[in-house]
Amino acid sequence: MPPKKRKKAYGPGGQYYRQRITRPDGRTEDVYGRTLPELAEKVQRRKTELVAGSVPPKEMYVYEYAAAWYARRAPHLSEGQRKSYAYQVNNIICPVIGGKPMAEITKDDLLDVLATRAHLSRRTQKDTVMVLKQLFSAAADADVIPKDPSVKIKAGGEAPAPKAALTDAQQAALLEAVRGLKVEPFVMLGLYTGMRRGEICGLRWDCVHLDGDAPYIEVRRGCRWPDAHKPEVSDELKTAAARRDIPIPPQLVQYLHGLRAAQMKKLRGSEAAKLEKLRELYVYCDDKGGPVSYTAFRRRWETIRTRSTASGRRLGEKIPKHRMTVTLDTMPTPHTLRHTYVTRLVLSGMDLKRVQYLAGHSSPDITLRIYTSLQKATPAELAAGVLAAFEPAK
Repeated sequence: MPPKKRKKAYGPGGQYYRQRITRPDGRTEDVYGRTLPELAEKVQRRKTELVAGSVPPKEMYVYEYAAAWYARRAPHLSEGQRKSYAYQVNNIICPVIGGKPMAEITKDDLLDVLATRAHLSRRTQKDTVMVLKQLFSAAADADVIPKDPSVKIKAGGEAPAPKAALTDAQQAALLEAVRGLKVEPFVMLGLYTGMRRGEICGLRWDCVHLDGDAPYIEVRRGCRWPDAHKPEVSDELKTAAARRDIPIPPQLVQYLHGLRAAQMKKLRGSEAAKLEKLRELYVYCDDKGGPVSYTAFRRRWETIRTRSTASGRRLGEKIPKHRMTVTLDTMPTPHTLRHTYVTRLVLSGMDLKRVQYLAGHSSPDITLRIYTSLQKATPAELAAGVLAAFEPAK
């Protein structure tokens, strides 16, 4: 379509030419020139600028950038994380600020988002804050916005109750409750190695060393569930610090010897061939020796819930249908096992740097928070240290 000719708005007898072009975001804009060659040159230059620079920051809306940002992040997230991020973007963030230009978002706009979560716990609000910070930090790094408005926002709400480790009695009751069940290997590994859920589910026998003076487990793999059914095991761990070697106590050594022998019986061939095949099997596995699906993991963990008062039943109540008795006065989570392990190391007096290594914490701050929460703080317990500090010089 030839450019439209118009009279100039200034100067006697002046004129100029205009051509309307379509931008990458679907909008249109006008380009003007005094002559047709000048107009053609300006149109070509402007189209090149728009392709190279995409949409100018002030024209990109929050919902547009959030969709592009999520598409880039999703391949690197687990199934649960993808659902969480999508929920935050679609149900929490965009209903409040989705229709505003990215460059016009201020700290007050983000506080308006958090205001919709004010009645919820701090843990829940932290999820929203985390997504907001990642979203706008990425936009600032990509020069989509001139400044990150999320730098100083914080989650409100009540602090979550401190996590409680299992007592010795609760640990004994848990081990008795899961004896002989399919979930037992997971509980044993959680209590005696402090490995994360994905690390336990990704553990193969080639990383378990039971012979020698110091038996240990190599943490080299992790398991994820990109969808709710199929497990995905890779060498990619949560952090670089997660790659570690964990000495294992005699209780777990004895148990793993029995578990390994049971798996060996299911294999065929010579003893050497069995040992070679065993190296490829998983310690906490499905019926075929492979990694467990997420559905199977949840179903197995449910056998613990049915033996807990968390199921709504009374302690000591017999359940004929399942041929078992409610024996647990608490409902542990997979992370409770890990927290109990770290707590035992701290209370044993182990050096904090060693605790950090064995736990696979990327930062000593995480270990220190657990350590300080376990310190004795009553006047009677602190008296000896204070008196020693102020003892007169001899």
